[in-house]
Amino acid sequence: MTEHHIYIVSDGTGETATKITKAALLQFRPANPVITRHSNVRSADSIRDIVKAAESQRALIIHTFASHVLRREMEQQCQKRNVPSQDLFGLLMDRLREFIGSPPSEQPGLLHQVDDNYFERMDALSYTVRNDDNHCPEDLQEADIVLVGVSRTSKTPLSVYLAQEGWRVANIPLAAGEQPCAELTRVDPMRVVGLMISPERLVETRRARLSRLGVIDSSYADPAHVREELEFCRKVFAAHPDWMVVDVTGKSVEETAAEITERIFGKERHL
Repeated sequence: MTEHHIYIVSDGTGETATKITKAALLQFRPANPVITRHSNVRSADSIRDIVKAAESQRALIIHTFASHVLRREMEQQCQKRNVPSQDLFGLLMDRLREFIGSPPSEQPGLLHQVDDNYFERMDALSYTVRNDDNHCPEDLQEADIVLVGVSRTSKTPLSVYLAQEGWRVANIPLAAGEQPCAELTRVDPMRVVGLMISPERLVETRRARLSRLGVIDSSYADPAHVREELEFCRKVFAAHPDWMVVDVTGKSVEETAAEITERIFGKERHL
């Protein structure tokens, strides 16, 4: 039985061409060709070596080059050695250039960068959900941001919002009389954010929470208890002067998140 060889060649990762090729091959079962991927091909010399090897194995070359120079070199070498080839990128790039009216950047690997950012965000979200309202996370040192505050100071929605932006966030609840865990003292204090809120707003928020739960009698929303919790919170924050303190009263999650990230990391994002 003849063994078929397919070379995937790209100036990026080659993942796009590989996925498209494998999807097309599903229509040719039981054919099971040997697929060899050549990634990050950025020179004419590399292309000549690949085409020469493909010639010896009677392989089909499927390529995706962002660079029109490399694309043309591949086409010329394949014609010279009579190696069958298929360009998956060139025609689409030409059509898009004509449609949009401007040339492409020809920067390889952009799709893979998007994929990396996506997976980083998913990783950040997984970390954040795992460390939501956790009194003492085991992997606290891995957090980009640590939020500290009493119940109903928007710790969870703020954490999730920041995680969707790519930040790994842990949030630690404070309760009157309970000191934060020792692990928190080993975190870079410039990454710790204390959340404050006005007593009136906190009472209102907690009462709304109890109403949704169908709870009537509780100290949770009692004004005196709320003031006690917030006073304890102020003392904890005062004992850690390097922590950033943000008052969330009347602010949206987006406003608070922007304030935190700009003060900790500046205006430039890390992703």
